[in-house]
Order: sequence, then structure tokens, then C-alpha cells
Amino acid sequence: MRGLAEKTKTLIAAARTILEAEHPMTVRQLFYRLVSARVIDNSRGDYQRVSKAMTLARTQGSVDYDMIVDRSRTSYRSTDWKNLGQLTETMERALQNYRRDAWQDQPYHVEVWCEKDAVTGSIEEIRREYGVDVIAIRGFNSTSNVHEAGTRLWEYTHNGKKPVILYLGDWDPSGKDIERDLVSRLRADTGMEIEVQRIAIFQADIRQFNLPPLRVKDTDSRAEGFKELYGNEAVELDALPPTELRRRLREAIELLIDPAAWQRSKAVEAVQRETCNRYAGVLRRMVDDCGQQSG
Repeated sequence: MRGLAEKTKTLIAAARTILEAEHPMTVRQLFYRLVSARVIDNSRGDYQRVSKAMTLARTQGSVDYDMIVDRSRTSYRSTDWKNLGQLTETMERALQNYRRDAWQDQPYHVEVWCEKDAVTGSIEEIRREYGVDVIAIRGFNSTSNVHEAGTRLWEYTHNGKKPVILYLGDWDPSGKDIERDLVSRLRADTGMEIEVQRIAIFQADIRQFNLPPLRVKDTDSRAEGFKELYGNEAVELDALPPTELRRRLREAIELLIDPAAWQRSKAVEAVQRETCNRYAGVLRRMVDDCGQQSG
């Protein structure tokens, strides 16, 4: 890190310590952890300092790129292949990465709903580990999205499952009301009681994790009612340490799992994976033979 100011070096060193213990996380999550550790102030200027410092650190190799995730931008890529060999490689990876849906043998259907898309990257390992759907609702849901979700959840109920939504949202007037709105509109759309569990974030987390509180925005139409019930402190979901967020999700999911059925499903998956690997080998030999014939 030659050529950097001492202040920037100190910031990067503190950030790297946090990232090594808690990655992956977003820049905003890192910012809040640094504020909680009293390394920086809770200000827009210091947020920009963190963002620039992490760009430098990753470019210079002092922080690994995969420690920081960014889900704020969506990409749409084509599915074209250069040749049959490239398509075969894609199919081989799909076969080798086969995973059986263990939830088909479970009494519950579990989904994780996030108020913010940016946080989904820091819980990706939970999504992969347990095979749960993670849905970024980006604020209050549209009528179309609610109806689509209601239809999906109704189908699971019709097939004998009990749907459970694990909700992640800000602790502020809108974040709290999104949860209420979600329950109310799903109930109206499906005619069913859909269980929604708030996993994060809570008012008590401000003190427990020394999080930097924000003042409730008076411009929010729900501010008055929120302040009457909870006071004038708010906090963003991003402020909760990613390790704690993942711990809570893992604990909530495992409470809903039938362990015996889960283990049986994994045993079946292991046998099926062996079959997939054999098919992948057959596929590769067929493509190689085609290449020799065309040559």
C-alpha cells in the first residue's frame, strides 16, 4: 500500500480485519461495522471514504475481491455458446453440481424476503446451504408481485406444505410497515394465514451490537405512529453484522427442518450425484467422438 496516506492505510487495515472475520459483506455493511467499532463517523463523507478505500484495496490486492459483494446492479446475459464443446462444459457443470430439493420431503416451504437487494449477497451461503429461495422485495411490493407470491404460496399449501417467510428489513417506519403490509396483502390475496417471521432487524439490536442509530425521518408518513411506539431511533438492516444475520437465518431455518427427512434426502442426493457424474462422462466422450469424426 505504498503511496497511500496513513489515514487511508489505517482504515484499510481495520476494514480488512472485519472482512476476514465476517465476509462476504457489502460496502454499506462494512461501513456500519467500522462505525460501530468507532473507526469512522456515521457520515456520508466517511461512507465515501470507505467505498474509495475498498476500491483501492481490492485493486492493489490487499483485500480479496470476493470479500465484498454488490447486488445493487442487475445484469442480463445471453445464453449463446461458441461451440458444442462449450455447451458440453456447461451441461457437465450442471450435472456435477446437481442438488436434490430436500424441501420436497419437509412439512414447511421456507422463503427469505429481503427489503433490500444489496443484502442478498451476504446471505448467499445460507441460500446455497439450505436451498431456500431468497427474494428481494425492494420496499413495498406491487400488486402483481403480491399476487404472484400469493399464487405460489397457495400452491405449496395445496400440496400439503406450510409456507413460512423469513423477513429481513430496516428498523424504521417503512421497514416495519412493509412487514405488516406483506402479511395483510398476502392474507387478502390467498385467503390464508401466511406465517411471516421477522429475523432482522430489531430495536434491541441498536444497543446489543452498538449500532449507529438514525433519527426517524419526519417526512415519512408513518413516522408519527412509529415514534409513539418505539421512539425516535431507526437503524438500517445493513448495520447488523453479517455473521449475526447469517446465524439468525441458519437458526430459524433449522428450527423448521425435520432432521431425519433431511438426512434421507441427502443420502438419495449422493446416489443421484454419482449417476449424474457418470452421465457427464458419457456426454464428454460423445462430444469428443463427434469432434474426431468432423476433423
